[in-house]
Amino acid sequence: MRSQFKAMARRIKAAASAIDDAIRQTHAARLAIMAANLRRALPLLAMLLLATLLFCLFLAWSSARSVFFVLSPASPTGIMAGIAAVVAGLAVLELCAAFAIVIMTAALQLAYDTGRHCVLALLAIASALGLALMASHLAVAGMPALAGAILPTLGLCGLVALTLWFKRAYLRPAYPGFRDFWVDIVEARHVLMRAAHGE
Repeated sequence: MRSQFKAMARRIKAAASAIDDAIRQTHAARLAIMAANLRRALPLLAMLLLATLLFCLFLAWSSARSVFFVLSPASPTGIMAGIAAVVAGLAVLELCAAFAIVIMTAALQLAYDTGRHCVLALLAIASALGLALMASHLAVAGMPALAGAILPTLGLCGLVALTLWFKRAYLRPAYPGFRDFWVDIVEARHVLMRAAHGE
């Protein structure tokens, strides 16, 4: 009897390990791993990675919800609609996370090739365009339009905060939190490569 319990415990442990390995190989898990690994060295980048993951989760939830509402009339018990919604949500989550990782890889390579001054210029241009678009949208639709554009507004605020932080951290040596741009880029690329292998 005792040997049977031990054998069952080993099988459960092996199954849990296999499930953990499978989860670690997903792109969404890699985003979480990168955010966890960068939380001390690059806290702002870690927060941006976490925000990206939350945005991917929001898109996955919205897609799953839409699929469920579309298929629920044809599924009396709702089981098939629920299964289809879960599959659609997981697929959207993986696609969004994979796209985010590709974009981050390209952005780090661009930053490494162009340098901090060019990166700051690109961030400033993107922030200025975002603020101009938001101002024109508010001029047409008024303040109530912000209620329907919460995610774009939060994204724009994050972009502006990133631009200001980047300028202080990498272009002002007198700033107490001044950082070495090249060291941070190399470390971020290293973390990205490790996360790509599920580490």
